[in-house]
Amino acid sequence: MSISSIRLYISIFLIILFVAPVVGQTKYGKLGVGVDFSMLQILGAGSVNASPGFGGGINMSVSVIEGIGIRSKFSLNQIKWDTEDKSVKTDFMSLNFYLSGDLMPNSNLNVFPFIGIGFVSYDPKDEISGGRPAYESSFDTHFSSGVGLDYFPNEFWSVTLMPEYVITGSRYYNGPADTGKDSFLRINIQARYYFFNQSFITKLLETLRSRKK
Repeated sequence: MSISSIRLYISIFLIILFVAPVVGQTKYGKLGVGVDFSMLQILGAGSVNASPGFGGGINMSVSVIEGIGIRSKFSLNQIKWDTEDKSVKTDFMSLNFYLSGDLMPNSNLNVFPFIGIGFVSYDPKDEISGGRPAYESSFDTHFSSGVGLDYFPNEFWSVTLMPEYVITGSRYYNGPADTGKDSFLRINIQARYYFFNQSFITKLLETLRSRKK
C-alpha cells in the first residue's frame, strides 16, 4: 500500500470522525438495517402456565423528518404453555411497523415513544400428542405501544432497547383460558448499521476535496 493511499484512508477516517456528529443521529433520510432479539411474556394467562418466549429477526429504521421515524421488523417468536392435560408450543411469524417520535434526534441517547401494528401468522401445536395442531393455525393483527431508547456509539451504529405492550386479536396464543384476547409484554434488543442520504455523501466528498487542496 502506497503512502498516498494511507493518507487518503486516514483523511476519510478523520472526516467521518469530525463531520458525522454535525449531521445528527437521526437525520432526515438516514436508513438503518440490523438484527433483532426479543423476549416476551404472555399476560392474563388465567389457568394457563405460560413460559417466557424468545425470538429473533431483522429490523429497519428510517428518519422521515428530524424527530419522526418509521421502524419495522420481521421476526420469528415462540411461546410455550401448559394446562392440566397438554403442553402446547405456539410458533408465530410477524411483520411489524412502528411510528416513533425521536425526542433527542441529535444526541447519542435518543428516547422515542412509539405506536405500532403487526401482521402475524401463528401455529399452536400439542407437544404431548407429537406436534399435532392444538388449535387451528391462523392470521392475526397486533397493536402495540411503548417507549424505547437508542444508543449511538457513533454515527454509523446504534443499539436499541425497545419494550412494548402488545394487544393481539386472538385468545389462542396461550390457549383459551378465558374469553378475553391475549396480550403480552415484549422486550426487543436491536443493533443497526446506518446508511446515509445523498447530502451527507456530498458533504463528505466536498470536505475531502477541500482538505486535498
